[in-house]
Amino acid sequence: MPEEMPRESWRGFKPESALGQGSVGEIFIAANSADEMISLSQVRAFADRGLEGDRFFRDSWSAVNRSDKAVSLIEDEVLALAAKELGVDGVGRLSRRNIVTRGVALIELLGREFTVGNVRMRGIRLFEPCGHLVAVTKLPRIFKALEHRSGLKAAVVSDGEIRVGDAVVLQAAQISTAQAG
Repeated sequence: MPEEMPRESWRGFKPESALGQGSVGEIFIAANSADEMISLSQVRAFADRGLEGDRFFRDSWSAVNRSDKAVSLIEDEVLALAAKELGVDGVGRLSRRNIVTRGVALIELLGREFTVGNVRMRGIRLFEPCGHLVAVTKLPRIFKALEHRSGLKAAVVSDGEIRVGDAVVLQAAQISTAQAG
């Protein structure tokens, strides 16, 4: 997995409090790898499969040992910085990520279970932008703008609906464990 990134290299969103609640700002899917991302107000998520209608939706990610491919999340705060660096209005759709979060540090979700609306997910790995992103967006500087803050890959653990505005919350037991440590 060449686009995987070590935790210590992360330069994404850093809120005032380490563990908080955020929300879903935007939702995107694309039917095929190079298709334009489509903005949705809601999407159905399926355990071990991904988001209905998305290019990464499949029978089972566990069967091919790649549960990290199901869903990608990126921070709205990072996208705002990237847009400014690139001199463009919006980067959400261009980032090729499925869920744009607001107010939550994705690094805090790495290796933990969290909910997005009523859907349980598990943060699998941080990752870097790839050459495909540059080819599809035709923005050569997008790689640098998203380097070390390109998002979190997550496995879908339970079926459900995700809507714009839904809460993104680290599971309560994991919050108390993190605060005790």
